[in-house]
This record gives sequence, structure tokens and C-alpha cells, in this order.
Amino acid sequence: MKRIAISFALIVSLVIPTALPVNASEKCLANFADSEWTNGTPAAVTSLLGFDLVEKKTQSIPDYINSYYLFGEHTEVTTYNYVGRNCSSRDVKVSKVINEQSIIFKHQSINEFITKYAKNFLTQENSVKYYAEIREIFAQKSIEVVKQTQVQRDFRVVSEPVRKILDEAAKKYERNVVVPLSTFIYFPSKCIYFNDTVYNSEIRDKVFAIGLRAKIFKGSVAFASTGDCIGELRQGGSDGLFEKIADVKYVVSSAPTATKIICKKGKTLKTIQGTNSKCPTGYKKA
Repeated sequence: MKRIAISFALIVSLVIPTALPVNASEKCLANFADSEWTNGTPAAVTSLLGFDLVEKKTQSIPDYINSYYLFGEHTEVTTYNYVGRNCSSRDVKVSKVINEQSIIFKHQSINEFITKYAKNFLTQENSVKYYAEIREIFAQKSIEVVKQTQVQRDFRVVSEPVRKILDEAAKKYERNVVVPLSTFIYFPSKCIYFNDTVYNSEIRDKVFAIGLRAKIFKGSVAFASTGDCIGELRQGGSDGLFEKIADVKYVVSSAPTATKIICKKGKTLKTIQGTNSKCPTGYKKA
């Protein structure tokens, strides 16, 4: 009788699958914090399950940011969706901050960059002179920016003057120079920043850098303060350059405040409003 009971138990265990693998799988997923999934499936998860999970990865970054070259501090969110046999699906969201420390540079110096991309000796010689001239120009020049409001919709007020200087300098050498395409201005003191407040007043993400040649169709620039603001002209993209090209000095001033005065001529009154309000000829300030 005892043997019959044992045999029956063995048959039942083979026919009816145990719930342990499912529980183990779910427990395995639940035991790992989101931060451990930064680079995809943790190896420990795979080894405990005994099989690979199906991984789906989506990355969410602000659409105005080219994350591999902007130093501007911003957050990238990566979502991993895992589905596997005997395993509940799980969405894992991992956030990481992109900043100067997270950038991987391909070149250390401008000369190294020039040597790699110069097609011949003339281009190399022109490029060395070009970057020396760029440094000299920005060492002597300040770019004046008038802060109309805290947030201005046209970010080109900051980027366009610098882009023009670079283009004009390149023309002197008939553009026979090695010119970085992913050029941007980084503001280490965070005195100027870029954001996407075109459609609303909420600042979703501050990026303390502005690209010069990127095709950005929306976005705005904001000023943390008035006065001197030093930006670093840098090269990024797939040809990231550790050495900065030059320092760029901005002088940020507030827009003149409009005043209103009332002028009188006999019994006639006139209201004059402007940044430098004066009464017309024949009128006196009331």
C-alpha cells in the first residue's frame, strides 16, 4: 500500500507542474533593483532563470539634445521591458545624468584632431593657423546679449554670433581647414542654459550647452544672471575633443525698462511711453 502511494505521488508530480519555477522566476526579477538593470539584463538574473529573457529597449531623451556631445547636464531615461518563459514581464526604467564626467573623448588635443582629418600638408597648416586665430579673436572679443526676458524663444541670439565668427575665419583659408561639425558652447558656471519652453512655461530639463550647427526647430535660451558669462567652445559628436577650442565671453545685460510720462501743452495732454521718454517740442512734463 505504501509503495502504491509513493508511486501515485510521483505520477502526480510529473503530470502537474510545480509552481516553484514560476515563483522563483518572479522572485528573481523582484529581487533586483532598477539600478542594476542599467546595462540590460543582469547576469545574475539570467543564471538564476536558466534562460535568456527577451529584452526590448527604448531610450527617451529630450529631442533637442544630441546626448553624445553636449556637456549640458540632462537626464536620459532608458526603459527595458523583459519578457521570458515562466516569468512575469517587468518594465525597468533607468535614469542617468549626462554631463562632462560621462563624456568619452575620441581625441585629446586639437592637433591630434587636425592630424587625423587633414587631407594634406596645406590643410594641416591652415587648420593650425585657423584655431590659433579663433583663440585670438575670442580672447579679445565680447559678445553682447540683451536679456529681453528670463526665457527667450530664439536660442540663436547666443549661438549665431559665434557661428558667424567661425565661418568668417574659415573663409580666409578658402575653407581649406578641418572644421568640427558638432561644435557647441558649454557654460560651466550655468549662467546660460537651453531648454524647451517654447510651448509652455515649464522648464523640463536645463541643458547648460547650446549647439551651433544642429538643426533645432524648437527650444529657448534662458539667462540665470546678467553680467559676464564665460562659455567654452567645444567639439563633440563622434569626434569628441577633450581640449576646448576657446573661451567665449558673453556680456548679458537687461533690456531697458520702458517708462511712461504725461506731457502738457495748454489744455492738451499727451502720454509718451518708451525707453527714453521725452516730451515733444512745445510740451512740458505734467
